[in-house]
Amino acid sequence: AKRPIAVHFGNDGVIRMMRLQGMDDQTMQASFEVSVGDQIGLSEAVTCFRSRNTVVSVPSSQVLLTHIRVDCDATDDEVVERLCRGNEGWKNASIRQLPIFTNLRTGIKSKLQQELLCVGVPKKVLEQCVLILEAASLHVQKITVPIHATLRAFDRLYRRESDGSITSMVVDLDQKQTIAMIAHGMNLVVASSLQYKSDTSEKDKWAASPILVPAGGISDEFERRGETQPRGLVQPKQKQLPTSTREDDLLVDELKGCMRHHNSLFPDRVIDRIVFSGSGALHTQRCASVATKLGLSGFIADPSAWISGAEGIASGPVWTTVAGLCLTCSGQSR
Repeated sequence: AKRPIAVHFGNDGVIRMMRLQGMDDQTMQASFEVSVGDQIGLSEAVTCFRSRNTVVSVPSSQVLLTHIRVDCDATDDEVVERLCRGNEGWKNASIRQLPIFTNLRTGIKSKLQQELLCVGVPKKVLEQCVLILEAASLHVQKITVPIHATLRAFDRLYRRESDGSITSMVVDLDQKQTIAMIAHGMNLVVASSLQYKSDTSEKDKWAASPILVPAGGISDEFERRGETQPRGLVQPKQKQLPTSTREDDLLVDELKGCMRHHNSLFPDRVIDRIVFSGSGALHTQRCASVATKLGLSGFIADPSAWISGAEGIASGPVWTTVAGLCLTCSGQSR
């Protein structure tokens, strides 16, 4: 079977596309960026790929995301009714429920409850994405949300049985939406949409051949991690003392809230590292500062480390989600 094209609708108004050669081949066949609304450009981009089938990720700014606690025997209608209390947008959304934790009780005689992570996408958004791609003679096989696609970009970090004990916080940043995710190995347990929005100024240009430097180092470059350490993650150098801007403090406070939520559910699991993805992760100094304030090892995502031919073409944190889509369809994604 032919591998499909991975397509991500970014919050920056850019559609990023990537396809790998074969089901067990991690070599990039082609990649392309085209502006949303440029239908002619999209039709031209399609000619670069050897497939017309697609797997699609919608913009994270269009995703509804919340944790709720309900009775273990709650019906789907009851879950939707509970969600709509906080946001009527859930009524017209396609919803997925992820059970996170069960055996919760609020009192001795209360009913057994469970915590659900609910993820929704307005049906109009799904329809719009499909129409745009079908107008370019593409066939949509599957639509997912960025939180799943982004986490899949790191699957190859967790190939050993013991890797499930690693707890990571992944923060996807851009100017329209910031989403924080906490995963035990490959299993998502906490996700939250944050108020923080990354600005577009003072971004560092992503190096085609990054050089990894531990925080406090003296080089201005990045170095790719060696084979004995996680590939696909690079560590930003801390050039100066942690910054204390209002924006940074807002992000730190919100991330601390996510950490508290995680700790309330899993008090025995310590978060081992924080990984930044998305266009906001190009603010490498901000990412380094935030990681330092949280007391965590901080990294910038670069999934091109696993995709031959992507270096310098489709590398760096902005390609994390589309690369995750590619690796999801791979026989070697795990």
